[in-house]
Amino acid sequence: MALGAGPIVDYMKRYGFYSVPPLETPLGERVPSGRYKGHRLDRSTSDADPGRLAFGQERLLVTPFQMAMVAGAIANHGVLMRPHVVEKILHPDKLGQAIKPQTAAELTSMMEAVVTGGTGTAAQIPGIRVAGKTGTAETGVPGRYNGWFISFAPADHPKVAVAVVVENGGFGGHSAAPIAKALMQAILGRS
Repeated sequence: MALGAGPIVDYMKRYGFYSVPPLETPLGERVPSGRYKGHRLDRSTSDADPGRLAFGQERLLVTPFQMAMVAGAIANHGVLMRPHVVEKILHPDKLGQAIKPQTAAELTSMMEAVVTGGTGTAAQIPGIRVAGKTGTAETGVPGRYNGWFISFAPADHPKVAVAVVVENGGFGGHSAAPIAKALMQAILGRS
């Protein structure tokens, strides 16, 4: 709370928030993640509650694609890579260093703990270290939430990063984590 919302938004921007996602899809199909006021992206932080913003509330709207980029950057030692919607990337492009490698390693450890004994245990894959983070997002309807889960695996040598959102799915650990597990298992060839 003492730091304010400014540093949080600065880090969000390092992960690609507040910018149109750099994809090869039509521009009209891409929207930036960030804090919104009505239908407009709100770049100001003067009225933001930093505590709520830090855990993903405070009029923050994000796409699953953006959150997959966050998980991917942590998995890639803090380096944010240019995303592509293709089967295989032969020459990956870096977008920037979102966080320091040491910070990424510490986040990876915390995200592994979420899966081994926290709110994301439904994403455990036997024999594979999974790093993940659950989320429960407000919908504007009392008692109704969107369930989120971002993850990557194997945590010690990442090959896949995913983000799952289940609209009106409640808590992310219950609704989204099992879907993320199934996606990672399919991609990694584990059943």
